Amino acid sequence: MTSDKAGTWSPWALVALACSVGLCPAVTMLGVVFGLIAVRDVKLRARRGLRVAIAAIVIALLVTPLTTILLMWWNNSVREPMLHGPVAGLQAAQDGDVRPLLGQFEEGEASAKEASDFVRQMTARFGTLDSISQDPDREAVWSPDGWSISVPYVLKFSREIVKGEGYFVILRMDGGQREPVFRFSWIRIGKNPSLFFPESARESVESGTEGRDGNQG
Repeated sequence: MTSDKAGTWSPWALVALACSVGLCPAVTMLGVVFGLIAVRDVKLRARRGLRVAIAAIVIALLVTPLTTILLMWWNNSVREPMLHGPVAGLQAAQDGDVRPLLGQFEEGEASAKEASDFVRQMTARFGTLDSISQDPDREAVWSPDGWSISVPYVLKFSREIVKGEGYFVILRMDGGQREPVFRFSWIRIGKNPSLFFPESARESVESGTEGRDGNQG
């Protein structure tokens, strides 16, 4: 009476299977819950779907860790940098360690000395950095190819609050192929004059040529 050939299909088994292949860990875990309910439903009501319910449970247990890792990576590598800019790197640099700051920018774009000089100027002008958040009064602008984005920020320092902007690169064209980056290309802080890191980005940014081909230099 508990085989897949008996009775009608258990709706719980079908729901469990649908949930088990979701992209959200909260949804895939429901595949386990509904799968267990389906097993009980099949046994109590002589319905079909036992194998489907068991398959849903197994799939959900395999998929949930993978989707969890994927979402954590996306949050740490893409979402948080876009929301809060290179705040961790700038704060670490103000504490004397520029390596986290360099790690948040494209490799080879700036030296440790340039990073130290930039942070020294930033601290002298604005004080200690407290936080960075997206500017609600300005819109982020995607590059034409959709793989880079210019994000407006509000930077809160101990002395004043200033506006800035960062250019975050997801993928970059290299030799005809897209290479993953997931780092900032540059950041601009304040005005009159603006502070740039790296300084080499100043000319292209101020001339308005950055990002036109989706591969800002």
